[in-house]
Amino acid sequence: MPNLIFDFDGVLADTYEVTKGTQTKMNVGNSEAFIDFDEYIIKKPNHTKNHTLTTEEMKKLVSRVNEFGTFVHQSGFVLFDDFVQEIKKLKVTNQAVVSSGSQIYILPALAKSGLELTHVLAFEDHHSKEEKIELICRDWGIEVSETYYFTDTLADVYELQNFIHPDKLIGVAWGYCSKEQLLTELKPENILNSPADLPKLLAR
Repeated sequence: MPNLIFDFDGVLADTYEVTKGTQTKMNVGNSEAFIDFDEYIIKKPNHTKNHTLTTEEMKKLVSRVNEFGTFVHQSGFVLFDDFVQEIKKLKVTNQAVVSSGSQIYILPALAKSGLELTHVLAFEDHHSKEEKIELICRDWGIEVSETYYFTDTLADVYELQNFIHPDKLIGVAWGYCSKEQLLTELKPENILNSPADLPKLLAR
């Protein structure tokens, strides 16, 4: 039975419009902390393992992530219920969620999802997805190569493509990045076109 790790935004939750709107409002009049969201999701993030950000830069980033999380939590969004239901049908050994978003909105949403998760690790738990995945797999008692990771962004692909087994780094076509964008780095068989395709992908 498989071990599954899911990214949150765009894979499990319909937050694109809320995210885009929030980023736009937070960027207004704040050129120092400006984030181009559409650019952010297609580039390797700067807060990965062994990053070169200063302590002050990391403090600013954490503050911005928390501010963003508060706004998103207040704005509201829905989970991709079709995908959640497909996940619930599976017989899995372990499943967890990681995100570069804030636990302020991720934890309440997942608490209502009914998913049986061993870990939910947000930005506040660690800025690097690589290190969060390492922690989860260590707790599960498995190698990183034994887990699937589901993402919707090229940012994740660039961070993890030399870390996750190439057959187990899975893109979802309904998230922030389009299928065409994901195909620039992932093989067609590593892209999930719809939630209903999940069992077939894992059975290959």
